[in-house]
Amino acid sequence: MLKKILKATLNYLSKLTLEQEEVVGIDISPSCIRVAQLESNKKKWTLTKLGYKYLDGTSLSTVIESPDLYVNKLLQLLASSKIKTKNAAVSIPVSSAIIKVVPLPLMTDEELKQAVETDSLWENAVQNLLAEDIEEYSIFWQVLKRDPAENQMHLLFVASKLDDIDHYLSIVRQAGLNPVVVDVRCFATRNALTLRDDLSKSDSTVSIVEFGAFENYILILHQDSPFISDIYLSEKDRNSLLDNDVSEESLKLISSRFSMQVLQMISSYQLKYKIKPIDSILISSTIPVIDRILVHFNESMPNINVEVFNPLMNVKVPENLVEKSNAELNSSIFSSALGLATRKLDVFGYYEYVTGTNNINLLPNRENVKNKEKMKFLSRWGVVALVIIAISLGVWSFLVSKSEVERVDMLLFEYNSLIVERNEKQLEFDDLLTKKNVLAGTLSATKNMKSNQEFMYLVLAGINNSIPNAYLKLSKIDFNGDVDVTIYGLSTTDNNILSFIDNLSKVEVIEKASLVTMSIEIIMDQSAKSFTIKCTLAEQKTITNKEDANGN
Repeated sequence: MLKKILKATLNYLSKLTLEQEEVVGIDISPSCIRVAQLESNKKKWTLTKLGYKYLDGTSLSTVIESPDLYVNKLLQLLASSKIKTKNAAVSIPVSSAIIKVVPLPLMTDEELKQAVETDSLWENAVQNLLAEDIEEYSIFWQVLKRDPAENQMHLLFVASKLDDIDHYLSIVRQAGLNPVVVDVRCFATRNALTLRDDLSKSDSTVSIVEFGAFENYILILHQDSPFISDIYLSEKDRNSLLDNDVSEESLKLISSRFSMQVLQMISSYQLKYKIKPIDSILISSTIPVIDRILVHFNESMPNINVEVFNPLMNVKVPENLVEKSNAELNSSIFSSALGLATRKLDVFGYYEYVTGTNNINLLPNRENVKNKEKMKFLSRWGVVALVIIAISLGVWSFLVSKSEVERVDMLLFEYNSLIVERNEKQLEFDDLLTKKNVLAGTLSATKNMKSNQEFMYLVLAGINNSIPNAYLKLSKIDFNGDVDVTIYGLSTTDNNILSFIDNLSKVEVIEKASLVTMSIEIIMDQSAKSFTIKCTLAEQKTITNKEDANGN
């Protein structure tokens, strides 16, 4: 029951924070930067900001090679669009991401979390997908579905190299924005489906094709499980698409080659997953001749309805933005920016209860950002709560008698005093408990001592003197009766544990000290490092000889 109440509370807080957040979508492509901002009220969307600036970029590498050019353009765009919001959702190219639906043996959430924290899950499941060490990647994962009957689960795995993400984050940060979401462009476009009730409410398979001079791929979503595949387009064809005067014959040949690949991928997908035939495709493109080539797409794929995705079809556009939104004949160019504008930073874990591909976030330090936003939210509502309490107390004070107020004030004073006293006693208790645990560990070790009490005293004294500071506590010491002593304890940091091991290695009666295990434990809502250290004792004969040599 308590678990259900906690889940409902977190769900409510999550929705509340999502509704109050303001995020601007930033879509950076080599030839253009587009920004968009939306408001949502009862699932009705309103466009509040929209802008774009064109550049002379010719390839994806232009963003990396000339970042200052994009920073300056973004600054101009933010100023001209009068965007005040600092939180930004940013997209990265599909070519910079690894996207995979990974089948795994059925695991509980706790087992899955532990496997992820120890990196053992990725080593076994996706290591072959990564070109470098896993530490070089930002990773997002989420369970798509569980199948108890087959004892299997499907996990969405999305990763991108940290260096690739940093190129885009650097541009956004230098423009004075605070990135809170990093999404892959294909999923940003998929999120724009939220703006189309006629598409987002359908349970049928969704197919989105990106057709352009920089990226070309197909995204198929069946029950929110994604399939993504690149589509090849030669350099010559890419350049032709950027030419407004390209001949109709060239466009027909390009569309024919492109359509053939799309049909092959759709056919393979249908055979593999045994789904109903896909009869419609949404085209998202940034090229100026999309309307001309759409005719050829429909000719090349006669059994499939191909249409240009218009994300603004059901969005309310205010008068001041109508001209700007209609200036581009191809409305699908705004798909990614608008999809990003629907994103929110998930502070309290609302998306843990909403599975799918609409919550991908590859921001490298997203947990730190979440914590900051969580504190802002709690502080903001804390002030509101204090104001409400203050007003309530004022009304209450006015209504009750003076004697009652004094009585309550006395009780509050006594309560606060008891709280202070309780905290002091708690500190004393914690200190005594720590000392008790150390003594318990020492007694545990002495139970196994059969001879040479002086030598074992030196061992225990050496262990005690090796503790680096008060932030490392011993909980247990085991002695096997021979040469092995096992030490168990807790520490606030890894450095304290390393210092402890280093100090143990310098103890004369300890030949070697090494870390056996280390894990994270939650104690009184605080995170601590639990560790196990094995010490191999020096031969007592050797110690005795050293003492004789020193004249002891």
